[in-house]
Amino acid sequence: MPRNSVCKALAAMAAALAALSACDENTVYNSYRPVGVWERTDTVKFAVPQAKAEGTYTTEVGLRINARYPFTGICIIVDRRIMPGDIRHSDTLNCKLIDKRGNALGHGLSNYQYLFATSQCRLKKGDSLFVNVRHHMKRETLPGLEDIGIKVTRR
Repeated sequence: MPRNSVCKALAAMAAALAALSACDENTVYNSYRPVGVWERTDTVKFAVPQAKAEGTYTTEVGLRINARYPFTGICIIVDRRIMPGDIRHSDTLNCKLIDKRGNALGHGLSNYQYLFATSQCRLKKGDSLFVNVRHHMKRETLPGLEDIGIKVTRR
């Protein structure tokens, strides 16, 4: 194959890969915070920028864990506050992370990533969304949690 054809083929593959890995245009916020060890008293806080358009929005909680995480699941409380109306909503998520055979249900090789949806909310143009995430496990300290994040998507 001539060198020019190889370059064109590689450029086409790179363009296709870039198009496939591009961000979803409906995602308005996607951020993670490092945790390491998550104490029961720790709250991971996110401030989503003001909504550019009115609509229905979905919030998903992202978790990244490693092999040190000692449980097959986690209970998470997600508190959302919409301003300026001071509308509050709370979701309790019981998230399954490991199956009965000990296999991780998330994606990854040594660290595993999960995404869990909360209930939807309605935002008006200019509304701000504040999201607080905390765990509700019997154990005070949870090792093995690398990151906690949220993804907000407009439907």
